[in-house]
Amino acid sequence: MMFEMSRLFSKATAATSIFISGLSWCIVTKSACAAAWTQPKGQGIVIIQEDRWSGVDGFANDHTLYRFPDRGQSYVNQTNVYAEYGLTSKLTLLGNFWLNQVGYHNTYSGSENFGFGDQELGGRYKMRPLGFLGYPWVGSSQILVGFPTYKVHDVQQPLGTGGASIELRHSIGRPYQLLGHWSYIDISGGIRLRTGRAAHELRFDATHGTSLWAGFTLMEEFSHIQTLDNGTTYNYGNSISSTNYDLTKMRFSLLKKLGPVSLQAGYERDLAGRNTGAGGGPFVGLWIPFGGNGRWAP
Repeated sequence: MMFEMSRLFSKATAATSIFISGLSWCIVTKSACAAAWTQPKGQGIVIIQEDRWSGVDGFANDHTLYRFPDRGQSYVNQTNVYAEYGLTSKLTLLGNFWLNQVGYHNTYSGSENFGFGDQELGGRYKMRPLGFLGYPWVGSSQILVGFPTYKVHDVQQPLGTGGASIELRHSIGRPYQLLGHWSYIDISGGIRLRTGRAAHELRFDATHGTSLWAGFTLMEEFSHIQTLDNGTTYNYGNSISSTNYDLTKMRFSLLKKLGPVSLQAGYERDLAGRNTGAGGGPFVGLWIPFGGNGRWAP
């Protein structure tokens, strides 16, 4: 079903952006680290996250919201393993790995696919934040290379758009105190160039975290993807018939520190879009730092 395939492509692509920008940071005992920060040499973190998304609506090409026909429902279940390691005090290596389950069903039929999705490797280098920003602002630049590990042809529910990608991103951030609680803000923007039938993408992300009481941290994440409309249009006549899309979404979660590791639980919701699904769902995560004492600071 090309209708469902195109919507799921957009969903999986958007999720990648959110995890990279939103999960690579932590606040631990008055310290902060995020996409704008690099890891200390010899230290790192592994984050294992389970995401459950579903939706019965879609965003049309004119951004209007509509209901899937015949009581249709689309869903994406994803297991993500994200890792960072400080090779030097300025260079952090990145890995982002995906296992996807995508499907769609309505009153009359259904289909599903399960397997590895797009895998990503890259690095982040400590840079000046921006010319007019000084301490305590920090900055970094990042490159991320993605490659598919699945088939896209003769598959009813592909696990992605196929083709390789390269993303260039710059991030800035700073710690500060919010009503007596240590907090941080992290802002990043970049471009992702893609081969195959997918469109190039402009990406913007903003994340915020506040350290509360009893080892809890409150996190909010905003993300927007805007394609450059150079993707493939196909399957004319369906509401979603293009890999040219936009998607804006929010995520809210709580992180609880339990000894050397932390547990995360939250919810995500699509706010606006074009040629993609409209839904949301819960997610949980396990954060495992290694190579240090967990008291990270920029």
